[in-house]
Amino acid sequence: MPGTERLFIDAQYLKFFDQNKHWSLFSRSRATAEYDRQQTDVFTGAYLNYTTASGFGGTVLGRISNTTSGVDVGLHFFKANKAFMIYALPAINIGDELAYSWFSILRYTPRLSTQWKIYTSLELFSAFNEAGHAASVQRIRAGADRQGWQFGLAINLGQVGGDFENINTNPGLFIQRVF
Repeated sequence: MPGTERLFIDAQYLKFFDQNKHWSLFSRSRATAEYDRQQTDVFTGAYLNYTTASGFGGTVLGRISNTTSGVDVGLHFFKANKAFMIYALPAINIGDELAYSWFSILRYTPRLSTQWKIYTSLELFSAFNEAGHAASVQRIRAGADRQGWQFGLAINLGQVGGDFENINTNPGLFIQRVF
């Protein structure tokens, strides 16, 4: 996603390990390259999930970034069909300091024709520690899907700490491929 403030690159992978789709691995690696500061932030996370037929289950998350690393555990909710997907994960950090987070992805992709779909996506992430709100990110995408190629308008929003008046925005365009 080339935006007005930075370039955002995100690779996501979802693999089910059994035919009932109970065990899965969701992983993502992303990088953000700032145009003006010549700084790149990176993150890689792997979410090992066990999901029951109801959609609820447990998650163990391993994560590494250029500023921190750790292991989180949480309870998730996952449901998907051809046009809708929701993944929601409240998690707590396993470490010396209290830290907890909420991560969710909502996608709606209704079919318009045999080759075209509408593509909408909302990703939310908020992290908290003993001092309160640590950071939040919202990634919004709206566009079209043609045979697995998705493109359209995008905006990434971010807040650090309790200063909600200082929201970092990065509007732009997105293009992605689903394999």
